Amino acid sequence: MLRLTNIRLFDRTVIPDIEVDDGKDAVEDRDMGDLTAVPGYFDSHIHGSFGFDSSDGRAEDIVKLASMLPGFGVSDFLPTLVTLDEDRILKAAGAVAEASDKLGSFEGPHANIAGVRLEGPLLSPGMAGVQNPEYLVSADKFSLILEKLENEYPGLVKMIDIAPEIEGAMDLVHRFSDRYVFSLAHSDCDFQKALEFLSSGGKSLTHALNAMRPCLKRDPGPLGAAFDNEDSYVEVICDGIHVDPVVLKMMFRLFDGRIIVISDAVRAAGMPDGYYDLGGISVESRGGRTFFGPSGNLAGSVTSMSQEAERLYSFGIDKETIIRSMTCTPRRRLGISKDNDPGALRRNLNFVDDEMRLMCVISQGRLVSPYVML
Repeated sequence: MLRLTNIRLFDRTVIPDIEVDDGKDAVEDRDMGDLTAVPGYFDSHIHGSFGFDSSDGRAEDIVKLASMLPGFGVSDFLPTLVTLDEDRILKAAGAVAEASDKLGSFEGPHANIAGVRLEGPLLSPGMAGVQNPEYLVSADKFSLILEKLENEYPGLVKMIDIAPEIEGAMDLVHRFSDRYVFSLAHSDCDFQKALEFLSSGGKSLTHALNAMRPCLKRDPGPLGAAFDNEDSYVEVICDGIHVDPVVLKMMFRLFDGRIIVISDAVRAAGMPDGYYDLGGISVESRGGRTFFGPSGNLAGSVTSMSQEAERLYSFGIDKETIIRSMTCTPRRRLGISKDNDPGALRRNLNFVDDEMRLMCVISQGRLVSPYVML
């Protein structure tokens, strides 16, 4: 048994000692005062990692994914489906629901499933990126898919990525914004349409500045709309590849308290370089980034949340800002607020050093191995 003492949270409060099973009979004290305790990271946009993908529709794979994500410091996640046909959306959602049920009695360390996220199929064809345009649908068709999902798996869908300029899309936002978190994604909408979306129930921008109209001096686009609407959130992939580090620093300053760090990780994350499937499309992972199509465009990331925390610190973002953008803020967007509850924290904690390197993880009250510090 290991007793962790002198545990100091990132907000400088101290929580009681924690005893965790390390496979030994004798109790050994470890002073954690040199590290910062952080709530488990919430990855609200992740397709997969370790060779697994939520869109495959296999519950056992999602359970394996959940059991390995604590190694990245993740304690909660939204399995995110790429744009699929109706049958595969329903199958994949069923697999997430089944995996969530199985994790309810899973004894080992694991990340909790907070629901399912739909990245499509109501997206702009011209901004689809790696999303398969063959499966894009009208707003009426998408409404029927949502109805089936709600009938079969009530409450499972939490977030929906949507292009607000598609005919009928705003009607869905008006009707269902009290049920789902809508996020602007894969969209060519201008500033005014984006502002309408954010003022009418839309909550955020998805992987900001990627797969959307850019922010220009006379055409501020969705990013400008998010700046104007102070109730909105801005998701960013913080690998330093999808968005330049200097622009990341600008965004963290402009959207202080509203930035949400996401991984947008695909199955190649945590795997060797090579070719991997993403919703039926072949994506190459090479040198820490993804490539697809003749131009070698990005197609999700292969970066973990813990790696993004390190990179953000190296870019000059302060520690507390990084932590909040990976813990408190994504939970607040979904209406979840447990970060300052010491009782809830004690079972899922990350310990990071002064450079935001992940040194030790407690998941579901157990130590996660391998770990550096212990």
